[in-house]
Amino acid sequence: GAYCCYANNRYVLGVRCMSLVEKLRSLSPMARRLVVMRFCGHVGMLACYFIGILGTLTYSLGGTALSTTFSVGLINLATVIGNFVGGAMLDSLGPRRHFLISVVATCVSAALFQVLADTVEGILICSAVFGLAWGIEDIVARSYAAYITDDADELSCINPMLSAVTNLTVVVGPLVGSAITSVSSTRMVFVFGAVMALAGLVPAAGFYPLRQPAEEEGAEYSDNSLSAGFLAVAAKPTLRMLLAVGFLTYFGYGAFDPLESLFYRDVLHVGVEWMGWLSSAAGIGAIAGSVILMRLPARFTNMRFLLLALFSMGLGCLVYVGTPFVVVAMAGQMLLGFSFGVIGPLQSTLVQMHAPLSALGRVSAVMGFGYSVAGVVPLFMAPWLARVLGVQQTLVLASSLVALFPLVCMVFLRRR
Repeated sequence: GAYCCYANNRYVLGVRCMSLVEKLRSLSPMARRLVVMRFCGHVGMLACYFIGILGTLTYSLGGTALSTTFSVGLINLATVIGNFVGGAMLDSLGPRRHFLISVVATCVSAALFQVLADTVEGILICSAVFGLAWGIEDIVARSYAAYITDDADELSCINPMLSAVTNLTVVVGPLVGSAITSVSSTRMVFVFGAVMALAGLVPAAGFYPLRQPAEEEGAEYSDNSLSAGFLAVAAKPTLRMLLAVGFLTYFGYGAFDPLESLFYRDVLHVGVEWMGWLSSAAGIGAIAGSVILMRLPARFTNMRFLLLALFSMGLGCLVYVGTPFVVVAMAGQMLLGFSFGVIGPLQSTLVQMHAPLSALGRVSAVMGFGYSVAGVVPLFMAPWLARVLGVQQTLVLASSLVALFPLVCMVFLRRR
């Protein structure tokens, strides 16, 4: 049975990768470069996060719910700062120089991990620097496509492709990280992250924006102040709704990060390598979701379909954490991954369609800020709830909130 499941996953991944190759060929040259840049910049991030930081903290250093909570909290806080810094850099410097800064930040975090990974305190410092680099790099997927085209149909193809490749990194990154730790230390996972980030400079050398912010409506936001992002979001009802929906949903999802590795260890009773396998299962589902989104008619690019996808992600979360069986958890990871593969590019497309290009980096930062804050707030409650209710029970409660919030929003949207 295990062999059949493994073979089936390999088959599904192979079919999806073939579809990705076909879609990749249909993209413009700049879009193809962007896709490769995103893959190189992000695949090491996923390996470093799951295996490098959380894996080291939980397994090598015997971390508790409190220490993992601090680590994830620092990463989220630093990611917010990185989003704002990166968004302002993008709007003022353009995508080429922004990408170079992102690569440098990733390499700095990898270097720090080599000297600070022996203690919990050192991991916390690494978490902060890593989160800053992640926040800067995250702007690539959120904003770069709008520098290539303003055509809604083309954006609806580029963003799902970026999402599919990003989710491919969810498969490849943890798998490579697990393979590295089976023969070496977790320090080498960060070396892998730095090498892949540097490899992204190869396609980036020929990437040039085809659109300029000065040509767009919204040039009034060109003063490059951070407040411009908030002003742009406040001016557009769709952007306000996207921020509110994302905040409410990720508020429920925020308990997962500090408790997930403990769920693997204490409920599923599996080793650190399963952090890679289960994360990869979510990546396989997300690739499928992104590919299917590419094939849907343009009429599905709307808020109601986004809410339905968020609701289905909540149901996937319930399957994921609802039992002590690792096979069921893997199925749940694939289900919630499928929904996330739809949600990410749909959010990006809606933001890019409604935000002025002159402030797009800062609008993307505001969106990231809302989602990150929503994920940070539950961190203060997660350790206490885990002690009172238990790790699994806390995750089930959080999953229920993830499913509930979109339903409430759909009722509100119908009334409007």
